[in-house]
Amino acid sequence: KKDKKDKKDKKDKKEKKEKKEKKEKKETAREKGSDDDDDDAKGAGSVSDDGNELTYGDEDLKVVVNDITEFVKSKGDGLTVNLMFEEVRAQQVTKCFDNKVRFYIVVSALFPDDSMDAKAVNNRMAYLKHFIKNGGMSVEEYLWGVEAYLQDNPKSLKVYPMTLKALYDGDLAEEKDILSYYKGEQDSPGFAAASKACAPFIEWLENAEDSDDGSDDDSDDSDD
Repeated sequence: KKDKKDKKDKKDKKEKKEKKEKKEKKETAREKGSDDDDDDAKGAGSVSDDGNELTYGDEDLKVVVNDITEFVKSKGDGLTVNLMFEEVRAQQVTKCFDNKVRFYIVVSALFPDDSMDAKAVNNRMAYLKHFIKNGGMSVEEYLWGVEAYLQDNPKSLKVYPMTLKALYDGDLAEEKDILSYYKGEQDSPGFAAASKACAPFIEWLENAEDSDDGSDDDSDDSDD
């Protein structure tokens, strides 16, 4: 009887230990999930278990773009910044893509079928600002998303100078940052075509910058 009791006690201890280990594993997983949510709030992109992320041109990414585009259409006038952000973040967590690609998805969904122009950008400015701010995105990063969109929607290139001006007027980019970006070489899918298309606006910015420099010089001379 004593042997049986000892065996039963050992069995009970083993079961308790296994239950405790399972509980600890669940808590660890829950805490990890919480940490991931904190990273998401900071705008961090999600990475899959094998380290792969969706990139421009992937078939799965096209599916995500279509899904978010349909979501925007289905909401109509009821669409809000928060609703769209939650939907896009859910896709980002499950499908895994960085914030540059996320911005490309957002722009594609908000301006389907070559509909991106200055007026449309002004109407959706709150959405663009939210995703840029949440992702802590630089000008280089969000213009990557815009130019990837232009690669898919080449008709929008015709009005890109005014579209870029709308982004500039909306305080999404400083003059020096835009000039620096388009004076360099970038790796976005549509950079070459976008750079050529927005040349008139870049020239206007350069002239405005020269004019400002001249005004500063004149002001300095008058002070002497």
